Amino acid sequence: MASNILIIGSKKHSDELQDILRAAGYEDLHAVEGVKGAAEAARSRQPEAILLDIDLPDGDSISLIRDILVERPVPIIVHATYNQMERVKEANEMGVSAHLFRPVTKESLIGALELGMSRFRQCQALHAEVGECREALRVRKVVERAKGILMKRHSLSEEEAFLSIQKLSRNNNMTMEKVAESIITASEVL
Repeated sequence: MASNILIIGSKKHSDELQDILRAAGYEDLHAVEGVKGAAEAARSRQPEAILLDIDLPDGDSISLIRDILVERPVPIIVHATYNQMERVKEANEMGVSAHLFRPVTKESLIGALELGMSRFRQCQALHAEVGECREALRVRKVVERAKGILMKRHSLSEEEAFLSIQKLSRNNNMTMEKVAESIITASEVL
C-alpha cells in the first residue's frame, strides 16, 4: 500500500478520490488543483504514486505527465471519462502506469492504484535489466576486439586469446574489460 500519494485534478474529483482512499486506509495524501504547482508538488513531495485527472482545466495533462516522468520516474494513474479515450491513449504512450474511468468506485480506484504501482515496478526492473544487458554487450565487444588483436598479433586461437585475457585479468586483479582496453590501447600505440 502506497503511503505518499499526490492527487492532481479538480477540487471535486480530488476530494472524491481522497475520501475513497482515506476510507481504504491510505493516509499521506496531498492534492493539487490543476497544472500550476503540480510539477513542483511532485518534485518536493516525492510521491510513491500520482493520481492525475486527464482533463485539467488550466493546462495540458500530457505535457505534465512528460515533465514529471522525465524528472523522476513515478507510477502515474490517470482517471478520465470514457469520452476522453484519445487523451487516455496519449497518456499511455507517455508512460502512465494505469488508468481508470469515472465514475470511480473504491474497488476500481484501489485496483488501478495497486496495478499501476505493480506495473511500474515491473517496468523499472525491465529497464534495469536492459541496462545491464547493454553494459554486458558493450564489455563483450571490447573483449572481442582485444581477442581479435591477440589472435592476429600472436597467432592465437580464439580460445587461447580469451584465456590470455582471462589470465591477465586474474593475475593483475583487473576486470577483463580493463585488460581488454589496455590491449586495445597498446595495439593503437604500436
